[in-house]
Amino acid sequence: MTRRAKDYLTGESFMLVETAAGWWETAPVPADLARYYPEVYYGKSGQRRFPRLIEWMQTALCRRRAQQVTKTAGGSGWVLDAGCGPGHLLAQFRTLGWKTLGTEADERAAAIPRANHGLEVLTDDVSDLRFPDSTFDAVVSWHTLEHMRQPAQTLDKIARLLRPGGVFLVSVPNFSSPEAQANPAAWFHLDVPRHLCHFPAAVLREHLERRGLKILRESYWTPEYDAISLVQTWQNRLGLPQNLLYLMLKSAPDSGARVSSVAQRSGAVMLGVVFLPCALVVSWWRAWRKNGGVVTFLARKL
Repeated sequence: MTRRAKDYLTGESFMLVETAAGWWETAPVPADLARYYPEVYYGKSGQRRFPRLIEWMQTALCRRRAQQVTKTAGGSGWVLDAGCGPGHLLAQFRTLGWKTLGTEADERAAAIPRANHGLEVLTDDVSDLRFPDSTFDAVVSWHTLEHMRQPAQTLDKIARLLRPGGVFLVSVPNFSSPEAQANPAAWFHLDVPRHLCHFPAAVLREHLERRGLKILRESYWTPEYDAISLVQTWQNRLGLPQNLLYLMLKSAPDSGARVSSVAQRSGAVMLGVVFLPCALVVSWWRAWRKNGGVVTFLARKL
């Protein structure tokens, strides 16, 4: 089975292909993926990616997640953040006494958490990391597994790197959610070709359990994503330039996206205000029904 999708930054078309593993993959995988990660995606060192209020909320949520992992692990130790992004979550682990290590796709991306937080960040693929088995007390993959070329190998490696009793926190867009299934091409979280794999929640759960990772907690409520992603998905379906509101919230509003008019920008803002209360209710309802747009698993290695 295949479906069509389009990159909102370049306008290029891709296919979504269902795999024997149960998840979907983006095809073709570009030979030069780096060019699909422009500056608007990473941001700049020392600069905010989003308005101050949003970044304050992100920091508070990162602190809560680091505390949850620490409590589950029974204390601090070594933590690996596989794809640490700007480093906000890994920095919160450090404040709780953890010894930290992050990975990123390339030097351009790794430079940001190094500059912002003074973190140690490698540019190796997770599956290529050369550490003994059971090195880490916790591993985090926060919206990074969908970027991996070979997620099965990545999960294999993570399971080996975790010590028995170690904790794995993983969060991905939920490809089995109603907004994804209704119209994948308009779904905010699709993000081809940067998202190479698209995971239904049940499929990811099965792959974790196969690797000896026992699910302790699952959540379909992610405050920084749920309501705004739903609003953006609805706007995409209405025909506004893809992900326009999201780009307007970032530091460089259009930055390689389709050219938008003043009327389109105004419409995105007004519809955002109108849609947001409804999106909050719908996202809370879907989280309660366990079919939200994002799924998060907290697991322990047996």
